[in-house]
Amino acid sequence: MRRKAVIVDWHKPKLRLYAIGDTHIGSAACDEKRIAKLAQIIAEDDNALAVGLGDYIEAIAPSDWRWEPMQVAPFIGPENVNNIFYCQAAYFAEVFKATKGKWAMMVPGNHEGVAARRYHTDAGALIAGWLGTAYQGQEDEAGWLKVRFFSGKGKSEKNRGSLDVYCQHGWGGGELRGGDALKLERLCYRKQADVVLLAHVHRAHAFPITVEGIDNAGWEQPETRWGVISYAMIEKHGYIAKRGGNAPPIGYAVIEVERSTHEALRVSVELRQL
Repeated sequence: MRRKAVIVDWHKPKLRLYAIGDTHIGSAACDEKRIAKLAQIIAEDDNALAVGLGDYIEAIAPSDWRWEPMQVAPFIGPENVNNIFYCQAAYFAEVFKATKGKWAMMVPGNHEGVAARRYHTDAGALIAGWLGTAYQGQEDEAGWLKVRFFSGKGKSEKNRGSLDVYCQHGWGGGELRGGDALKLERLCYRKQADVVLLAHVHRAHAFPITVEGIDNAGWEQPETRWGVISYAMIEKHGYIAKRGGNAPPIGYAVIEVERSTHEALRVSVELRQL
């Protein structure tokens, strides 16, 4: 199946793209206060645009081997166990309701995938619908975003370049940051994107990669791509702690883009802890 990117036309000289993933709403380990703080930051930022990278909810049901009653968030009572995923999705949308209209797109994570395949609840689609954004909910948990920058109005409006973003929830692997970085670096070489976003591994990371090509006149042209792994938003997690794991740092990744007078865009990335 051939896929089309989500396209957003941006008419401001600056953009801050917030990469949001691995919030795991519904887990007792989820840091709901800092998630609410992040939602407020996005809501108050006039230059904000958010991208959802999956695992918005915990999506672990009583029939799942990972299920532990003590790991369920307090807002889910016994009466909600039969519709636990819907409750978690609704809670996520409530926390982020002030950001409605500021989301560019969302992709599902492996937790939403389990909810959809095994329990017939497409939580990611529900959240995207409530927050008024596009949902690229394919099995590969990935999607494309193109942000087109414009200046001027009416007949004087001009395209000032575009930012191509590849979003993927992620996949399994080892526990070392070097393994995460290698996966991200290879993905940056495989995708013709200015920014490649990943989640899933709960180890935030960001680095630039320079690739080279030639223009139509044959001149060598360097190009910088950014690889970014977003933060997780959970404290020490039950089944992670069982194997000696520690809580990852909690924060958010923001990609800042400034429109120049020409078609070139200035891109920088910052990992901010909450």
